[in-house]
Amino acid sequence: MDGTRHQSGRFIAEGSDMTERKMIKERLQTLPTKIAVPFRSLLEAEQITEETLNTVLDAGELSQQPHLMLGFAIAYLHLRGQGVPVHDVVSMAKEQGRRISLTWSSKRWQQEHERLSRVSTLERLTKTNAQYDLSKFEAHLPADFSGYFIRSSRRLGMEGLRQRHCVASYHHKIMTGDCAIAAIFVDGQRWTVEMVVTGHSEIPIRIVQIKSRFNQLPSHAVREIIYEILGISANSPLAEAEQTREQNNQYLNVLQCLLPVLRERGVQSVHVDFDGVGDSGSIGQIECTPGEHGDVLNEIIEHPATQRSFEDGRWVSRVHQTRQTLREALEELTYEYLEETGVDWYNNDGGYGELIVDVPQGSVFLDVNVRFTEATNEVHQERDIVTGLDIA
Repeated sequence: MDGTRHQSGRFIAEGSDMTERKMIKERLQTLPTKIAVPFRSLLEAEQITEETLNTVLDAGELSQQPHLMLGFAIAYLHLRGQGVPVHDVVSMAKEQGRRISLTWSSKRWQQEHERLSRVSTLERLTKTNAQYDLSKFEAHLPADFSGYFIRSSRRLGMEGLRQRHCVASYHHKIMTGDCAIAAIFVDGQRWTVEMVVTGHSEIPIRIVQIKSRFNQLPSHAVREIIYEILGISANSPLAEAEQTREQNNQYLNVLQCLLPVLRERGVQSVHVDFDGVGDSGSIGQIECTPGEHGDVLNEIIEHPATQRSFEDGRWVSRVHQTRQTLREALEELTYEYLEETGVDWYNNDGGYGELIVDVPQGSVFLDVNVRFTEATNEVHQERDIVTGLDIA
């Protein structure tokens, strides 16, 4: 019986492949011979996949530039190898009925990916337009304040589009009651505020993060005003922990932007190895589990980054938006987390260890060992990526 099912399953798969190839050949027949013949030859020689050819054909139709398709096929393979999300742009443009150009630069493809992604997010959230139950938050906050709660998935999508940050990825957390999002206005500037229920009677609501457009962080004065607007104490230990996390633990903000991408791709965990032998200090392998999802590391993402400069006799940190591959972002946040620990892992005999992101749980684990003839464990801690609090 098992053999029959196997043969039957293989027959279905082969039949599906044949149907797809037949459809591709029918699409090729609509093109000029000098374009169709080379593509047909490449397909028959298995030098190009059906998926790649379908993307090229879709791009040719969307651009109305069939004479550029052969050159674009080469460019597409090159750009994909560089992690540029051309395939996603073509797919989203097809869904949204958007025009594209086969002569776009790498930067333009990335810009279009950002623009179409935001539109796609808004459309998806608007279609569902789920309503959020925020009663347990409303019970502890003023009835009226300078702003409003985000009460539906449509509003959440609009907030992300307006503010140009990844708040739309918090949809599932809000649906399960894990957090609430509010838009607060201070001197005409809009701030997106995430709150959680603490379970503490004295401080029932805690602000987790405050961001403005492009993930801009508030000044101390603006932060105090927002706390006052919401009737939350700004001098509590929980509030101080939130402020310290946003100012110093920038790597957690980056991880918050990575999590939605990793979860969407079905990644369960990410392992980053590092070794400081040779007085250099370097990041080694970065691997995803399951292994078949490793290509997600080449995806381009937008996230906040910290730029430090020495001005007027002191170091000044500024947060700005940057775009890079997920792999590059993981390397930088690992270095930043290691710097925060204060452990010298790159001098003398060097240290080693690993950083592990537990995607479903939403936590990051860091283990650092320093070599002094024998290895001693210096850091062994796990943190919640959203709250920044240690996990016991």
